[in-house]
Amino acid sequence: MNNDQIADMEDIQGLILRGYNFRYIRYIIFSIADAQGARDFCAALLPGGGKPMCITNAEPWPGGIKPGYCLNAGFTYQGMLQLIGLPNCNTVAKASFELFTIFQAGAADPNNTQQIGDTDDSAPEHWWNRSGGWLLNQPPSPDGKELHIQLTLFTHNPESREAYYNTLLSMIPQVAGNPAVIPAFYKDSDPIAVGEDLDYIHFGYKDSLSQPRISNTLWNQKEVRLLTGVSTIDDRPIVPLYRFAIATNSPAYNAHKLLENGTFAAFRLLYQDVAAFYGFIASDKNASPELVAAKMCGRWFDGTPLVVSPDGEDKRLKDFDYTNFNYEMPTPNQQGPRLSDDLGAMCPYAAHIRRANPRDDGKVKGNEPINGKPQYAGIHRVLRRASPYGPPYKQDEPAEVQRGLVGLFMGASLADQFQFVMSQWISQGSFRFPDKSPNLSGIDPLFGPQPSDGDPDDKSFDYNTGNGKYKVIPGLERFIRTDGSLYLFLPGIAGLKSLSEGTIPG
Repeated sequence: MNNDQIADMEDIQGLILRGYNFRYIRYIIFSIADAQGARDFCAALLPGGGKPMCITNAEPWPGGIKPGYCLNAGFTYQGMLQLIGLPNCNTVAKASFELFTIFQAGAADPNNTQQIGDTDDSAPEHWWNRSGGWLLNQPPSPDGKELHIQLTLFTHNPESREAYYNTLLSMIPQVAGNPAVIPAFYKDSDPIAVGEDLDYIHFGYKDSLSQPRISNTLWNQKEVRLLTGVSTIDDRPIVPLYRFAIATNSPAYNAHKLLENGTFAAFRLLYQDVAAFYGFIASDKNASPELVAAKMCGRWFDGTPLVVSPDGEDKRLKDFDYTNFNYEMPTPNQQGPRLSDDLGAMCPYAAHIRRANPRDDGKVKGNEPINGKPQYAGIHRVLRRASPYGPPYKQDEPAEVQRGLVGLFMGASLADQFQFVMSQWISQGSFRFPDKSPNLSGIDPLFGPQPSDGDPDDKSFDYNTGNGKYKVIPGLERFIRTDGSLYLFLPGIAGLKSLSEGTIPG
């Protein structure tokens, strides 16, 4: 699979190549009680098997009409051990060393948690029970060893979500009168509306605006965009398909055939402290809360990018206007002033979206030009399929109302994609040179420092005011807390068939 090859839509799970735009979602984690019964359950979920429900692949929907549900599956390393056994797992690991090592260690591994900032109150010993949704009688273990299969069910309304979930449970084989796989945890996601727009998160920002543009997929073809009523003017740089759908002949890594057309993902359950966030953006009486929030994110609340409209929201933007921009040289169809923001005077280096995707800023470590050409963060881009959970925030509500973001952060390489972005760009400053901000851009301001973080640079949010001076807002605290995490493998359909048979392809 190289840059010129077309995605195998029949074999790739659908959510890898496109967002479904279904509003009512249930994220379920199962524990395997009987290995053969779990294999039979996986077999029942294969497309074309005639069962009531099956895994959704990336093929177009007939007539362009959305189905009643979509369903996707991922497996932890402990789950794969149960399904195919240690010798087969070792074979896959040996042939896929660059991809498999971090997955094999798992999200709760101390090295992994330290790198991405899952420490203090976000450490694994606090996961799963705190947010509600834990279903097993015994409390969760710190290493998550009892969590094996993660299914995501996408539906159109709460009633159909419940109905399809019950159908899914009815498909679980019974072994000696007990289910072969047991629901251990679930979390529902419902949309947050601002007016008629359903794409908002609890902090108040419009979401789901920017995803990688994957090469040679149907959804990026001009004709398909025209049919779906989306502007065809898309300046996003193209990222090779093998960065998201694993290829056995990729130039970037080695991969066993079991992994082909699959991907890896970090499943994340992230509590958001909305009251603390709103308190911080209003803490400087000389700056409007809306401006501070925009500087922290890199977008105004309605999604307008700061480099497109530095002074406020632009209601004229549509479709790719929200993603057609760079930080150094404007893209061909970029709206607004079309100026270089090399000094971070419009969008701070510290802003969340500039850290997560520095685009053409070659002064960011890990994003340096290659042969004089910008990388556009292509090696490190992450597919984000996440959505809000919990009720909208209300002033004067009781403390610790559970709300936040839950979902999957996907890429062929956890090390080069999710873990790199979290450890090198999100969780630390000094990631760009030069950087004249007083705190060297500190930590991502939407995350904030952990209580044990002793670096004074991480305790404030600093941004260039555009006249060579910097606004320093002290008192930055932790706004996002990890309440659960798993590292998953999402197999291709052929890979799922192998798992259901307890084998690996030769």
